[in-house]
Amino acid sequence: MNVWKANGLKYILLCSLILCAVASVVSLWSYSGSSASQSAAVRQGPSGGFGGGSRPGGGMGGPGQPTNSSTEGTSTSGDKGTTTGNDTSVSGGSGVARDGQHRGPGGMSGNGSGMGGPGGGMGGGRSGNSSSAYATPLAIFAALFFGAFVFIAYRFRAREWKLGERNRGLMLWTVLGVGFFLRMAIAPWISGHMDLMLFRNWATTAADSLSGFYTNGSSDYPPFYIYILYVIGQIGSTDAFSPYMTVLLRLPNILADIVTAYMLYRLASKRVGYGISLGLAIFYVFNPAVFINSTFWGQVDSFFTMLIVGMIVLLVENRVGWSAVLFTVAVLMKPQGIIYGPVLFFELLRQRKIQPWLLSIGGAVVTTILVILPFSWGQEPLWLLDLYKGTVGEYPYASVNAYNFFALIGGNYTQDTTTLFLFSYHTWGMICIVLVTLFTWWMYIRSRKPQFAAAAALVLIAGVFTFASSMHERYLFPAAALAVLAYLYLRDRRFLWLAGGFSLTIFLNTFDIFYSSNSRDQYGIILCVTSLLNVLLFGYLVKVVWDCSKSTTIETAPSTDRVSPELPSAQPAWGASSQGVNTTIDS
Repeated sequence: MNVWKANGLKYILLCSLILCAVASVVSLWSYSGSSASQSAAVRQGPSGGFGGGSRPGGGMGGPGQPTNSSTEGTSTSGDKGTTTGNDTSVSGGSGVARDGQHRGPGGMSGNGSGMGGPGGGMGGGRSGNSSSAYATPLAIFAALFFGAFVFIAYRFRAREWKLGERNRGLMLWTVLGVGFFLRMAIAPWISGHMDLMLFRNWATTAADSLSGFYTNGSSDYPPFYIYILYVIGQIGSTDAFSPYMTVLLRLPNILADIVTAYMLYRLASKRVGYGISLGLAIFYVFNPAVFINSTFWGQVDSFFTMLIVGMIVLLVENRVGWSAVLFTVAVLMKPQGIIYGPVLFFELLRQRKIQPWLLSIGGAVVTTILVILPFSWGQEPLWLLDLYKGTVGEYPYASVNAYNFFALIGGNYTQDTTTLFLFSYHTWGMICIVLVTLFTWWMYIRSRKPQFAAAAALVLIAGVFTFASSMHERYLFPAAALAVLAYLYLRDRRFLWLAGGFSLTIFLNTFDIFYSSNSRDQYGIILCVTSLLNVLLFGYLVKVVWDCSKSTTIETAPSTDRVSPELPSAQPAWGASSQGVNTTIDS
C-alpha cells in the first residue's frame, strides 16, 4: 500500500502511455492488412477504387473503408490529372486550385460523395466520405474540451496549479506521448482532405526528381516543404511503408504539434511555473483546432506554426539572425508567412543597430539561396517570383471559406473586384492590412519591449485574417499558439481567453468546411456565428494589446490581469529576472 501511495501516479502515467502506444501499433497493423486486402480487390476488378461507381459513394473505397496508400501504378502531377495507386485523385482541369485546395462550383470537395460515385464528380455532400463517420465523436470531444477550458480558465489562479516536484518529466512525456500516439492511432482511418492526394502526388514527383519538381509537375507550393515531401516520397516508395503513405504525409505535422507544445512548455516552465506549463502543453496537444488540422484534414499549418513560434521566441531572445532564418523558411514554405515580416522589421527598428540588420539580411539571403538552388536549374531567373505571383492571384475572392468580416456580410466566394460601398473588396482588404500593420507598429513602439513580439504577431494574423480579402479557412491557425505565447511574455490572463476563443473559431471554421458540402452560396449559422466571433475577438484583442503596450504594464500590472509563476520555496525570487516581469502572486 505504501508503495502504491508513493508511486501510484507514476504507474498510472506509465500505463496510460503504454496503452496509447499499443493502441497506435494495433491501429497501424490493422490498417496495413486492410490496405492490402483492398489493394487486391482493386486489382481483381472494377468493384472499388477510383471510378468504380458500383459502390454507393464510389471512389475511395466507399463508406467506412480506409483509403489505401499502396503505390501501384504511376503518379503524375500537373494540371492534366493525377492518378496514384488506390489513393487516386483527379487534380486536373479547372477543378484544380492552388494551395492544395480543390474548388469547383461546389467549393471544396475532398469530403464529398467520393470520387466518381453518385453525387457528381468531385463534389457533393458527406455520403461516401470515410472521415464523416468521425464527425460526431470529434464534435463531442471539442464540446468537452472547450467546456473544460472555460471552467478551468474561469477559476484560473496560480496557487491552484501547484504540483509536486515528483514525476515532472514523466507527466510531461506522458502528455506529449499520449498526444502523439493518439494521433497515430486515428490518422490511418481518416481519409483526409483532397489536399492529401495532392501532397502525395507532389511527394512522388519530388522523389522521382527533386531538381525537376517544378519543371516536371505543377505545384504552387514554395520550395521548402517540397524537401519534406521528397523524404516522404522516398520512404513511401518502399514496399514496407507504401501502405502507410497517408500516415507518412501527416507525420511531419503530427510531430510539429508535439514540438510546438514542448516549446510552449519549456518557455512556460521558465516564466510561470510547472503546473501552468503542463496545463498549457495539455491545452495545445489536445486542442481540437490543432487536432483536426494535422490528423483529420492532413494540412501543413502545424509545421508552419512551429516555424513562426520558433521565430518569435528567437526574436525575443535577441537571436535576430536565426529568427530571420526561420522567418525566411516560413515564407519559403507558405506565402502567408510574409504576414509576420513586420514583427521582425519592428524589432530591427527598435534596436537601432546596424549589426542586427546585417545578420537578418545575410541569414535571409543565404537561406533563400540554399533552399531554392536545387530547384533553379533550367528555370527562368525570376521563376520563384512568378510562382508567388501566381499563388497570390489564384483566389480573386473576398473570402475563400474564411469565416471573417467579408464572409459575415455575404462575401464568401464573391469576386474581390465587386464594389463594397466606395471601393472593391480587394481595395478594402488592402486598406485594412495597412491599418492593422500601422496599429501594430504603434503598439510595438509604445511597448518598448521585444516581449511584445508575440502579441504583435497575433494582432497581425488576426487582423489580416478578419479584414483582408482572399483569406482561406486555415490562415488563422497560428493564432492559438501565438495567444499562448503572448500570455507567457506579457503575463496577461486575457490572452488565455483569446487562445481559447481563437481555438474555438479555428475549429468551427475548419470543421464546417471539412465536413460540409461547402456550396459557395452557403450562408449558414456556423458561418455567421464564427465570423461574428472572429470580429469580436479581434476587437477584444485590440483592447488587450492597447493595455499591454503601455511600457509600465510589461513591468508591473494589476493582479486581476496578471498571473505570476509558481515559485518553489527553495528557489530565489524572480524580482531580478532579466525579462523584468512582475512576479506578484495573483490573489
